[in-house]
Amino acid sequence: MLRAAARVPRSLLRSLGGTVVAVVIATAQAAAQTTMPPGPWALDVRGVTSPVPTDAAFYPPLAATSVPSRGFGADFGAHVYLWNVKLARIGVGANVVVVRSAVRAPVSATEGETSDAAATQRVSLNMRMLAPQVSANFGTRDGWSYLSAGVGIASVATEAADVMPGENESGRLRVVNFGGGARWFITERLAFGFDVRAHRLAAGSGSPKTSVLAVGAGLSIR
Repeated sequence: MLRAAARVPRSLLRSLGGTVVAVVIATAQAAAQTTMPPGPWALDVRGVTSPVPTDAAFYPPLAATSVPSRGFGADFGAHVYLWNVKLARIGVGANVVVVRSAVRAPVSATEGETSDAAATQRVSLNMRMLAPQVSANFGTRDGWSYLSAGVGIASVATEAADVMPGENESGRLRVVNFGGGARWFITERLAFGFDVRAHRLAAGSGSPKTSVLAVGAGLSIR
């Protein structure tokens, strides 16, 4: 039996919130040494890892006994910083997240037949998300943390090969994203950064709602 759809545990979301808030406070305290605000723009390239949907509704009929549970990929972002509101600088932008995962799982025995221990099926998944965001940024142009949220679109495509080949496509799904992160500039133009973000995918035609928590780290330029 396939595992149930991945969900973000509430305890993990609380930990995410505590970590991001701590980073925001630390960055805001360090900002006292300079007055130049974050920005004026940033481009991000990050590696990312995330759980992937495991509900059977996202997959074609399978002979395999398990499906992918975690994937790896890339996160590309572009953001601009427009105006100040009290202690924060408000920015707008978007990220494109691509996550892929695959497993080769044993094939379950059919009724009245003896299973072949050597029989396996390759099951793969591609998840794509476009995540527009409005961000509140705290710090200076030398380094800043942020909290952000937005509404975008996502799609989940799966494929089964070898035994019982088939494909399934979720179609376009609405996705709400929220999270935060930080960027620290190691030169005038280049920074190291990270982002931790929950993505809540709405139900589609035939697929249930589900949530994933993407964690990314990489480089930013301005």
